Amino acid sequence: IVRLSLWEYGMNLQNLRKLAQLKAVLIDMEQDFGLSELTEQEIRILSAMTETLGPDVSLVSSKQLRNSLYCKSLSSPTYHRALKSLLNKSLLKPAEGRKTGLYQLCIA
Repeated sequence: IVRLSLWEYGMNLQNLRKLAQLKAVLIDMEQDFGLSELTEQEIRILSAMTETLGPDVSLVSSKQLRNSLYCKSLSSPTYHRALKSLLNKSLLKPAEGRKTGLYQLCIA
């Protein structure tokens, strides 16, 4: 096994500090927006949902969510647990006449 140091990945202290500052801003924004009670996975799904929605798009398929930048690295069980949790919290709901596969955001 070959192990590379952070320096070999092109990391340096200045870049790590910038990343830490950015993460701090994101954490503050999540708290301000009332998202601090959600898991990271739930936030990822909501992020994918809101990025996919548009003026003429009110429903998003599970496939679109799974293939998004935010969710594609989540394992299938983790994704489905987070999705179910968002449904239980009434932040998402299935499309009318559907049980699964197509979802609508329930927040304004």
